[in-house]
Amino acid sequence: MLACSISIVARNEIVREGLRRILSDHQFIVRAAVGSADELLDIADEVEDCRLIIVDTVAGNDSADSCAVLRERFSVPRLVLIAEDCAIVTIVRALAAGADGYLSKGISSEPLISALQMIAQGEKIVPSQTISEMIAMPMHGFSGEWDATRSGVNLSEREIQILNCLIRGDANKLISRQLSITEATVKVHIKAILRKLHVINRTQAAIWAVSNGLPSYQARA
Repeated sequence: MLACSISIVARNEIVREGLRRILSDHQFIVRAAVGSADELLDIADEVEDCRLIIVDTVAGNDSADSCAVLRERFSVPRLVLIAEDCAIVTIVRALAAGADGYLSKGISSEPLISALQMIAQGEKIVPSQTISEMIAMPMHGFSGEWDATRSGVNLSEREIQILNCLIRGDANKLISRQLSITEATVKVHIKAILRKLHVINRTQAAIWAVSNGLPSYQARA
């Protein structure tokens, strides 16, 4: 593989330097290693021609937000997230926000290098454990245009609130408390959502919502 320029965003200095060392040993040219997306934006002109930007996400941070911020400024580099949270909905949100790859922090050096090389060449890479769930998803109707899609499936305002809860991974008990309704009512709404969206479980419903551009807001009664 020809040398590939890359920038690293990682809050932890040990992680930054570890990635720098691993990548430098495998024909990657590390143009920058910074602690936050804001720091990378401050030197955007210096790293504009990077082929890859790799972001180490921290627990509790929204990886989709990081992607959206970086993608708004950098149109050419391919974005790669490394994260502990490999939940399918989190990955789909990141991809929808502009990520080109999503890798588990448990990945070892050689698979990491191979994945980055493939992403640099135009491939989309996600953890293998998410593939079966993606394959099971119905592939019709992913327009990304929420207003048009919503009218086609006839979701109520309450069902949209619950979809937002499902995207966050909230349990029925938490949803009932947030919306001041009973758990039995939550179950009825979720059953209706699954039927309307033609999906088989709440994870697939959340993926459908993210893929179709559901606006995010805090669910309240």
